[in-house]
Amino acid sequence: MKSKIVLCTHRFLPRFMGGVEIYTYRLACAWQNMGQQVYILTGEPVPQKDLTVEVKENTYNSIPVIRLRYDDHKFPVTARAAYSDPIITAHLKAILQKLQPDLVHATSLSLLMGGTIEAALTLGLPFVYTATDFVLTCRRGTYLTWDNRICNQPESLAQCAACLGPHSPLEIRLNQLWQRLPPTMGRPLLAMAERLLRKKGDIFNAPASIAHRLNYLPYWRQQIPRLIAPSHYIRAMFILNGFPSERIMVAPYGVPLPETSEILKISEVGQPIRFSFIGRVTFIKGVHLLLEAFSQLPSQMASLTIYGEADVKADRYWHSLQQKGTALPNVKFMGRVDNLNISQIYQQTDLLVVPSIWPENSPITILEAQAHGVPIIASDVGGIADLVQHEVNGLIFANGNSADLATQLLRCVNEPYLVASLAARRRPVLSIETQARELLESFKPSPL
Repeated sequence: MKSKIVLCTHRFLPRFMGGVEIYTYRLACAWQNMGQQVYILTGEPVPQKDLTVEVKENTYNSIPVIRLRYDDHKFPVTARAAYSDPIITAHLKAILQKLQPDLVHATSLSLLMGGTIEAALTLGLPFVYTATDFVLTCRRGTYLTWDNRICNQPESLAQCAACLGPHSPLEIRLNQLWQRLPPTMGRPLLAMAERLLRKKGDIFNAPASIAHRLNYLPYWRQQIPRLIAPSHYIRAMFILNGFPSERIMVAPYGVPLPETSEILKISEVGQPIRFSFIGRVTFIKGVHLLLEAFSQLPSQMASLTIYGEADVKADRYWHSLQQKGTALPNVKFMGRVDNLNISQIYQQTDLLVVPSIWPENSPITILEAQAHGVPIIASDVGGIADLVQHEVNGLIFANGNSADLATQLLRCVNEPYLVASLAARRRPVLSIETQARELLESFKPSPL
């Protein structure tokens, strides 16, 4: 039976090409190929002079896409990061009321915000959320504290406001000045501080921002009838924040499975080991740890290729990595990856390294690597434990410890048959087509 499905996500291709965007597109294609009528409803951050929200409709590779174009930096601080804003929520309601879908399936809420939940449920539409990110249970969206320690505590006003607030001497001084100024003068200072600190200014409104979040978000979070957790870690964090465990279904992502000819052929013993990193080049992804560890390897026995680009806000981090990389032989920065060519990248990789310092949910790169027969070296954080077992199908190192990472890299260089042994014990991976069918089945007895 043909059904109409709206996939809501924070942002979308082709301008944005992260794991969530790729997964949302793949799921949309799989459902469309099954005969479902699929729409993508997404945010599109653009510079604007005011709070204008433009609704733009187009297609992306035959998938209808509805984009809400607005400047999220112009909206009040309290409206950011999965909060509600009445303007955005009104647009969402109007679009969903017009489409009248059989299912609203959200894969991220960080730009369309919690109003996505409110809009769907107040219209009486079936709603499912796949928790690809952490925005519903962490204001920073990373489960990292301001000083990059992993947080395993439920949200609270005091703790989250302290984490979000000013910490450096400059931030503290600016915050003190901002509090003394009238709003007409304070707002220009806030904009200047944002440019200076390259932050969103939340540090100056931390208590009000968190209070607004906790007055709105927990209620609508509790109303979600079905939550799909890609890892046991994300399930545990939602339960920690009061979400009913019986409404959570743990289901790993599906990925396109390669042809047999595209599965990795391990380099011959004695040839340099080809390490790769694939993903966003940001601090929380730990690429600096990888460069530090790789510098300890004999240059003639290994190469490192970094695939991916930096976020706009991470350009200084990107440049610092490139400076370190140019001093190391056999390190290449390849820039943005075209996901259509992802199989070619994995065929040129002996080991994928995932050195994240934040608790990853369920990295799609790990699933793709496993599908291609590529073993993984990863940090011992978050949902990675669902996918990688130490010395079974990969190697695990202590989070944030470049020396331990170097030890694992050296093992692959010095132990001739280790890489092949890990690759031979790779775990089976779910295809995106199979997951799409299983998801539709799990949504019954809805109109699907």
